[in-house]
Amino acid sequence: MIFPIPQKNNLNGEAVVIKNVNIIGVFKDIAEKALSSYGVASGGEYTVEIKVTDSKKATYINELSRLTDEKYFITVNVDKAVIEASCKRGVFRAVNTLGKLIINNELKTGELEDYPLFVKRGYIEGFYGKTWSNEKRHSVMALMAKYGMNSFYYGPKDDIYHREKWRELYPEKEQEELKKLFLYAKENELDFHWTIGPGLTYHYTSDEDFSLLINKIKSIYAIGVKNFGLLLDDIPWDFQYEDDKEAYDSIVDAHIALVNKTYNALKEIDSSISLTVCPTQYSGDENGYYISKFGKGIPSDVSLFWTGEEICSRVLTVRESNELLRSTDHKPLFWDNFPVNDCEMFQEMHLGAIIGRDKELYKACEGLISNVMEYAECSKIPLLTIADYLWNPIEYNPDESLKNAHKEILGDKANLFKYFADHLGVSCLSKYSSAYMSEKLGYINFLNTTGKREEALKEFKDYNGNMRKCLEMISDTTVPLFNEMTKWVKKFSMCCDLLDAIYNVWASPSESNIKILSELTEKYNSDGTVLTGFCLREAAEKTLNLY
Repeated sequence: MIFPIPQKNNLNGEAVVIKNVNIIGVFKDIAEKALSSYGVASGGEYTVEIKVTDSKKATYINELSRLTDEKYFITVNVDKAVIEASCKRGVFRAVNTLGKLIINNELKTGELEDYPLFVKRGYIEGFYGKTWSNEKRHSVMALMAKYGMNSFYYGPKDDIYHREKWRELYPEKEQEELKKLFLYAKENELDFHWTIGPGLTYHYTSDEDFSLLINKIKSIYAIGVKNFGLLLDDIPWDFQYEDDKEAYDSIVDAHIALVNKTYNALKEIDSSISLTVCPTQYSGDENGYYISKFGKGIPSDVSLFWTGEEICSRVLTVRESNELLRSTDHKPLFWDNFPVNDCEMFQEMHLGAIIGRDKELYKACEGLISNVMEYAECSKIPLLTIADYLWNPIEYNPDESLKNAHKEILGDKANLFKYFADHLGVSCLSKYSSAYMSEKLGYINFLNTTGKREEALKEFKDYNGNMRKCLEMISDTTVPLFNEMTKWVKKFSMCCDLLDAIYNVWASPSESNIKILSELTEKYNSDGTVLTGFCLREAAEKTLNLY
């Protein structure tokens, strides 16, 4: 199975096993570069022809009644494959699917038709914490592009020129880095959205402040960016300047005026510029005074960020999307605060799959933009599942998607990594974790209580052994992913020690073993880093009570 799951995969005929392809037709250089990332070289006897057509077949999704530039077809014969799409972006999506089919030995004769269900699919660097390096950004961009995302929002809270120094232009070096980032996004068919958050100090009645805001945006437009965002989240609800209080009845009136002035100024610069806004009320009651008035007061083609019923919402539903549309005249563009783990969530590592989002959410919203963690390598794992969901939510399976994410990131280390990842599922989406550990400890306890003590001890020892092997693997800080998780690896080491101590008491309930278990239990429970569910604590406490 390949991911994201294609909409209509009828490649079910004769197997076609190839390692090299001869590309002919349009966008040859793009196809060769994309396929090379899968280890598929240019040349050989097998031909892949790329055709571009502006037909209804290639540009229109009938069941959604909308146009798209991402639809494509792959027709496979024993000696040749033909890709049909409407433009470069569709071809890019197609060759990435072809590459996955080839390396997974799933290329067979027949036809594949594919297109995304969500219109806007992407992520935002919008967390509080250390900003990503451009090297990390490039790495995440390339991977998300391979999995069909089409949007990247730049808005790191700790970029001082994004918030605190919003009035100042980027210095030459930082401006050049932004340009490189924009060009890399463009190369990978990601729409680059640059955002600014002036609300902490913005003077709403100041012509000078507005001029500085537009000049800042113009400086980013000069490097080629045409998608902008005005973020008014996490700012004071009260006016900070006396003349603002006199000019506006409420903060929402000032925000409406600012958005409209900004929108009009941008459209004068370039009519193709797009604008996304994040309101100060970005969650909760869809019919609240602020959000209702704000939505109805801004242009209909401005994208409206919304996080759902909560800041970090457990579920996102069609019902609330429809309610927000009724209230604001805008379909929500969901700012999904998963997998981000900043602020009060800093003790958690969010490595689970995306869940709790309606399968038909794509029908009621503009799209979904995921807020990532400051840990770029770690963010890749949940982001891969988000990419799968956004492309084809109807067929999305979180367990299978997560397995594929582990395989994509860890390769042959994935099977061992599950012993660690099992404990990193706690987030705003779920308060449960350690499903595999719970199952194993439950089975071990069953064996022990039904008179199969030796078998129970063997199962326990084998499980602990695999946990230790996993610990050894993830302790290698030369691996970027593991280097980001040292805090949780340290807690996992304590977990392994505690499991060994429980086993030792089971095997030999001596006074010294019981004392060690008691001390390790207290040590483990006093560490605030979130790891493992209740099952480990329960096993330790039951063992201590028993002996």
